[in-house]
Amino acid sequence: MMNKVLIAGANGFIGSYLYNKLNKKFPITVMDNSESSIEKDFIQLDFTDSDKVKCFAENYTQFDALIFLVGLAHKKGKGKELSEFRDVNTQTLIHLLSALNKQGKLPNKIIFSSTISVYGEKYHQNIYSEDSMKKPFSPYAVTKLEAEQYLLDHFADKSWILRFAPVYAPNFLLNINRRTKIRGWSYKVRKGSAKLSLCNIKNIGIAVEGIINGKVPAGIYNISDTKEYSFDDLLKWENVNWVMPIPVFLIKSWYYLGKVTNNIFLKENSVKLMSDNIFPSDKIRQYISLPATLDDWQPSPKNAVIASED
Repeated sequence: MMNKVLIAGANGFIGSYLYNKLNKKFPITVMDNSESSIEKDFIQLDFTDSDKVKCFAENYTQFDALIFLVGLAHKKGKGKELSEFRDVNTQTLIHLLSALNKQGKLPNKIIFSSTISVYGEKYHQNIYSEDSMKKPFSPYAVTKLEAEQYLLDHFADKSWILRFAPVYAPNFLLNINRRTKIRGWSYKVRKGSAKLSLCNIKNIGIAVEGIINGKVPAGIYNISDTKEYSFDDLLKWENVNWVMPIPVFLIKSWYYLGKVTNNIFLKENSVKLMSDNIFPSDKIRQYISLPATLDDWQPSPKNAVIASED
């Protein structure tokens, strides 16, 4: 019998991709708090409303796998926004799983989308494995880690926690543009030699399908490309002709200003520009291959326009 899959948060970029990839292979029901272009097996549900979530749990059948992608859009945030992020990034998961568990309908597999931001970028650390110390800065990352802990405390044997490196696709270059452009101008620090991990969205699809098919044991996994990229690699990939050099002392000034003022944006982004930030996916690649890299695609003129506007 085919696995019945529920995708919660299906209207987002990753959710839409996974639906299109998996809907011909598994019976899929999709949920989101906003209307969807998906007409078949779509449920509109406000996950922050515990009563509505309980009603859903009472009236729908059990699913074999839950892919939970609900979350407040990734932004650095300020400390005063912590409760807002917690309501969406943590409580929605608790509402849904508590309601399903009470009805005896808990899925056999809970696939939770998390982020490498739970580690917190550190100036003197370059490589972050799944066992590295977690010290998140932003409310987004703090509340994602809280949701992870809830899963580990209550459903560890049924949970697959996927910490995505910055995700990209042909129609989604935001996480590359943030690292190569300022107001449409290409830039780099030093020689652009600092390295980072990225995640081709194809690798997310491969990982999720492998989990549903029983190839990966429950646990916590970094999801990233096998290949690491320097900032110079990204600029070459974009076929940039002219790059604005930014002196290192300026980035260091931003870093120390961020520390003094507790400005999350300045602290995290200055660390990314000055040091390597590698999040290896060696652990999950013991079970499945994640072959997709940036070399699979080349930026088009259309993407170049989008990139200059982000």
